[in-house]
Amino acid sequence: MKKYNLIILLFLLSIFAVKTYSQDVKAIAKIDSSKNKIIVGDQIKLIMSLTYPLKTTISWPDLKDSLSKNIEIIEKSKIDTINKDAKSLTLSQTYTLTSFDSGSFYIPQIHFKYKNAKDTAFFEALTDSLLLNVNTVAVDTTKAIKDIKGPLNVPLTFMEILPYLIGLILLAAIVWLVIYYLRKRKKGESILNFSKPQIPAHEQALIALGTLKSKKLWQNNKLKDYYTELTEIVRIYIEKRYKISALEMTSDEIITSFKSVEISNVSSKRLVQIFILADLVKFAKATPLPNEHDISMENAIEFVNETKIIEILTPVSELQKTDENIIQNNKPENVNHAN
Repeated sequence: MKKYNLIILLFLLSIFAVKTYSQDVKAIAKIDSSKNKIIVGDQIKLIMSLTYPLKTTISWPDLKDSLSKNIEIIEKSKIDTINKDAKSLTLSQTYTLTSFDSGSFYIPQIHFKYKNAKDTAFFEALTDSLLLNVNTVAVDTTKAIKDIKGPLNVPLTFMEILPYLIGLILLAAIVWLVIYYLRKRKKGESILNFSKPQIPAHEQALIALGTLKSKKLWQNNKLKDYYTELTEIVRIYIEKRYKISALEMTSDEIITSFKSVEISNVSSKRLVQIFILADLVKFAKATPLPNEHDISMENAIEFVNETKIIEILTPVSELQKTDENIIQNNKPENVNHAN
């Protein structure tokens, strides 16, 4: 008998201990509106908090999309600490709720699980259930039906304007092409279509050398610019005159390529002098004597004159005489008739 009494006593003590400890864990749920009512589609805040001893292990409820059939969760905040002292800690989380059905609906109890540091089993702390009243919009049947809210003026975005902008650009391009084509076609209908005569390569080179000479670059201590322009003029002339890719070659490659080209020794020496002195100035930072700059210019001019293509033109008087001879020979009295 004493044994059974001892067991009953221990059981009652354990229940009392659990109840005493559970009083230290407190779960609270409240709505941020004192009236606990909303209109269909409106939103309301549900604030949940849990206060518990520091050494207690807790499991925070993970609520998904809804609290019940008629109450939906739109958003939830992070779990924040709102109070902490030497013995306890209070955490809080806010849920944004709504309902699209009218009526009175209960927000069910929220279950928080916790475990004492000395226990192996989990216990539960429950919030109180709350009543939420969802009302419909009051309708005045004496007035005409109209929208709850008027239409909103939304500004146009760039992506909405973009198709029209692209269409406008394409239309402008088509109009320009049509005008361009018509103008070209009108020019092409001309009976006499004279093209401008192309300036020979040697004349282009001599004009460019004269322009370079008038700049007085080396006189203003711009030696590198002077020799860069000088060699570029000579390279362009060589490329047009001899069909050698001089602009893509080094000085040595240009000089070597002229071993297979028929030019005089004097012209070859002029070319060597120009490129060797230019490389010394551009890459070795040499400073030639003033007369050497003039010599390089003169060698470039003479090289162009010595290697230019000379076109032999028939004088106009000779052409006229030839035409007169042809006409004279074709006169009827000068034609032999077969008997």
